[in-house]
Amino acid sequence: MNWWCASSREPWTWSWSPYLGALIIVLSMFGVALWWSVRGRHAPWVRSTPEQWIEDAEANGREVHTMVAGSPRGRSISLVLGTLGLWLVLDWPLASLGAGYLATAQMARQILMVMVVAPLLLFACPPALAIGVVGWRRRLAVLRWTARPRFAVPVAALTLIVVNAPAVVDPLLAQPFSSFLMDLMWTMAGFVLWMPVQCPHPGVRRLTGPFALGYLIAQSIVPVLPGFFMTWADYPIYSTYELAPRVIADFDAVIDQQTAAAVLQVGGMVLLWVQIAYRFLSWGYAQVNDDDRRSGRLHGAGTS
Repeated sequence: MNWWCASSREPWTWSWSPYLGALIIVLSMFGVALWWSVRGRHAPWVRSTPEQWIEDAEANGREVHTMVAGSPRGRSISLVLGTLGLWLVLDWPLASLGAGYLATAQMARQILMVMVVAPLLLFACPPALAIGVVGWRRRLAVLRWTARPRFAVPVAALTLIVVNAPAVVDPLLAQPFSSFLMDLMWTMAGFVLWMPVQCPHPGVRRLTGPFALGYLIAQSIVPVLPGFFMTWADYPIYSTYELAPRVIADFDAVIDQQTAAAVLQVGGMVLLWVQIAYRFLSWGYAQVNDDDRRSGRLHGAGTS
């Protein structure tokens, strides 16, 4: 058992070959979730109500900017789906294919991580846990900075461009440790990208309503940038995938590269627009409910 994925010149086989590092990460996620469910959320330092958040924030000269919503059941479902998605991204077979055989698989890993797994795991994080880890002082100041759109979008876009540049991909995929560093970069880029709209700490001002929708629409350019140079190249730009044994006989390196670009650009935009549509409908329903409550209060006042 290898500890992380890396490129290989061995013919591809469908023999199960898990990675120790991926299993440790996934089991650690479930371990933290189990600890929080059984003991952590009952610890004396846990501050789980909005009143406690406001009290702690004022004591530290801060403000509560977001009343983070979400039910325990919804967070549990998001945690399970996000952790299973993380396992799919980091372990065999997708990680093996992406690291040494198919650029398409590598782009699928990145899109799943950035557009699906990252927002699920951020939603799954209870606000009380985020407060316990970050607090209300210096670490919160750093978190607030990373959750600003003018930081998140350029950093995430630049990171995804760098980790998909041929001069970076080919040497880093050659060894497990460097491959791990590259995977870590695009994983962190996914979390940074979603921080402005999905940060679990109530001390961070989230984008909401039309501002969140505008941010997500602007965010849709991020998957386009790394895939641009793959789309128009008439020859393989990655030696790793060009020289790799073929997984599918007629699926050569050029077709693989063009398919990878389509997965990155089209697949990424589709997943993002699903999120945009969901948030638009949620915002619209919230506005309708607010209008109904306001109309009810006015009607009650008029008949009293």
